Amino acid sequence: MKSMIKKSILIALIFSIFACDVDSNCNTLNVDFVTFQTFTIEEGEEEQVQVIFDSIVSPESDSTFFQSDTLSIFELPLNPGSNQTSFYFYYGPFVDSIEFNYETRNAVDSPECGIDLEFVGMDTTFQTFDSLVIVNDTLKRTVNAPNIKLYIF
Repeated sequence: MKSMIKKSILIALIFSIFACDVDSNCNTLNVDFVTFQTFTIEEGEEEQVQVIFDSIVSPESDSTFFQSDTLSIFELPLNPGSNQTSFYFYYGPFVDSIEFNYETRNAVDSPECGIDLEFVGMDTTFQTFDSLVIVNDTLKRTVNAPNIKLYIF
């Protein structure tokens, strides 16, 4: 009899724990970084190229994002506390820079998940690369293309 009561209490506790569990998906689709891909043009055709970057830095941060890395696809974080972020790319004898401007919006998916920050309308206000194309200005996890194509000749 005592065994039956103990089992009943244990089952009731297990059900009460799962009954109070919040069933929400707080995995956001928004990201706070820009995805880059480097290219060159050979015989009129676009070709992905790897570039040895000595370093990539941002004056808005005291961090060096990459140092002596060979990259063709990479991500750099945007400053969520500002509407612009700048980057300096050091490679070989060259120094190129990009300054992005964008808007940030707060969105609430659900009370359980809280506020989510969304970056929209990304554009460049200044850049010194040979060529640069904004493929998409939407910073989402679901987009399978780079945000920026950098052309280095």
